Amino acid sequence: MAVTNFVGNYFSNQDLKMAKKKPGNPDPKLPPTRGIPADESMWIPRHYGKEIREKGGLDKAVIWGVEDVVDFIFPKRYQPTYFKVASDFLRLVLEKEAVTKKEISEFLKDKKYSRSTLENKIIPKLVRFGLIKRERELEGKLKKGRSLILSESLTFTNYLDRIAFAWNSLVSTARQKKKTSTSP
Repeated sequence: MAVTNFVGNYFSNQDLKMAKKKPGNPDPKLPPTRGIPADESMWIPRHYGKEIREKGGLDKAVIWGVEDVVDFIFPKRYQPTYFKVASDFLRLVLEKEAVTKKEISEFLKDKKYSRSTLENKIIPKLVRFGLIKRERELEGKLKKGRSLILSESLTFTNYLDRIAFAWNSLVSTARQKKKTSTSP
């Protein structure tokens, strides 16, 4: 009887018995990657597509709302629940100077959202992308630890501005080189 492993290689019974005797695999073959992890990815739809047109296009004179920005991080089309929770939570963060555990609990109770979804999926991704910053109180109350404080952040803007600036510089330099090389 022959057996196939996940890569499609055939092994005989004798090969399987010998493989079991080894203390460990010194060079294990890892499974193929599944791509970029969802918690580290951002959705960028076609710049000429329906999604951008519905937001008012790329014209900077058109003001996008919270939902329009959140749609790039938690796309409504693919993650409707995360999109709704993140949009509502970011609105809360933008309204207040700082959001504490107490406000988070009230928010979850009022909106009837899952605490685990907010704390395990939404907040970590918003912090990682730089839309909010996570801090702790300087001193804990009754020596029970320091409370969480969330506030808005411009790191997201700085990050994307830096990427855009680098690309702008590369394109401008390339165009300038083309002009100087073609002129006599």
